[in-house]
This record gives sequence, C-alpha cells and structure tokens, in this order.
Amino acid sequence: MDERRRLAKEIELAATPEQVWQTIATPEGMSVWFVPHEHAGEEIEADFGGGNSQAGQVLEREPGRRVVYGAPGPDGEPPMTLEFLVEGKEGGTTVLRLVQSGFFGGDDWEAEYDGFGKGWDVFLNNLAEYFRHFPGLPVANVVATGFTERPGEAVWADLIARLGADPVLGERVRLTPEGLEPIEGVVDLRGESLLGIRTEHGLYRFMADDLHHMVSTTQYFYGVEVDRESRSAAWQSWLDRITGH
Repeated sequence: MDERRRLAKEIELAATPEQVWQTIATPEGMSVWFVPHEHAGEEIEADFGGGNSQAGQVLEREPGRRVVYGAPGPDGEPPMTLEFLVEGKEGGTTVLRLVQSGFFGGDDWEAEYDGFGKGWDVFLNNLAEYFRHFPGLPVANVVATGFTERPGEAVWADLIARLGADPVLGERVRLTPEGLEPIEGVVDLRGESLLGIRTEHGLYRFMADDLHHMVSTTQYFYGVEVDRESRSAAWQSWLDRITGH
C-alpha cells in the first residue's frame, strides 16, 4: 500500500523574509531559481522544457510566511504538495524550508525520493546564488529537456564531450557547445551527472536523470535581454542530438 512520505529541505539565505517571500509566492519569483512559471487562468503552470509542463494552484497561503502548492487529483485530494515556509533570522538572513509531501508507489520509490531530493538541492542552490550574485534582477529563462533509452552514463559522457570540457568545482571554464554561443564562467555546481556554471549574467545547469531517461538544461539570465523562444529551441535541438531524436 502507498503511504504518504515527506521530503524536507532547509536553506539559510542572504536575504530578508520579504525578499524570499517574493521568490516563492509569485510566478515571477519562482522563475528566478526554479523553472519558468506563468499564470494559466486560475492555475500556475511550470515549464520544464521539451513540451513538458505541470499546472497547479495555491492551496493554502499565509502572506509573508507560508504557501502550499498542489493540484487536486481525481478524488479531490492533491497527490503531491509543495509547502514553503519563511522565517527571518537575526542578522538579516532568512531560513527557507521546503516540504514535499506525496505518494510514492512501486518498488522504485526510494530512487524517486532520492531524485527529488537531489533536484531540490540544485534549485535551492540556484536561489542562494541569485541572492548572492544577482539580487533583485529580473530573470529570463531558457529550458530544454530530452528523453532517451540510452544508458545514463553514455548520455552524460556525450553531453560533456559536446560541451568541450569536463571541469571541476571552482574552475574557470569556457564551454563550446556546437552551434551555440560559448559559455564562460566558474563551475559552482559539480556532481555525478550534474554541472553548473555561473557566468557574468546568470546560471547554466546541465543534468542527466537515468531513472527517468532524461537529460536537461535550465538557464537563468538576470537583468539582460534574451530571446527565450529561439534560445530554447536551439538548446532543445542540441539536446536532441544527444538523445538521438
């Protein structure tokens, strides 16, 4: 039988509670560190790239302190919810807590749970980097996602080869993806099937997920004009060459 499980994350941010609240309680704010969010009628739609989107709504809201998102299922109850809690600390920092609750069924629920945890670590790191290096600037997002039956290790090795470098954390690097502008910056995230670059104007994240046979890039450009549609299409085409589509 499925059981309700909770995944909790916490991060201390160099920002005021008011600033943090804006990044978790509005579509524009969520776009700053997560994926592009937009109003879709009464709902909020998140764009994960490659034609993949997910819609939800605000289920509970305590302005300045707490907000809960979810999408009601067939029985009226949301199968999964996201709760954000904001708490100011002495010295001007703020603690943000995230609690994901939902049903994880099947034999691979532990892998699913672990995958969500790693994903939230990346996105919360994005939020910390935003407040550290780009506070207050608006964002333009570029996202692309591809799916493949190729082994995850092969997909990741192909991606790294096509970027033209396999850097380590803290290294200054120049990536040269074919057909796209070079990426110059500092490696601020590095892990198994994970690479993050901070540039002068934003963040690039590359990830592969073997469990879901997926590879993706999420990119954030702060305070600069970006043609989101053409860039997203170009990066989608680049990923499609890796996935074989």
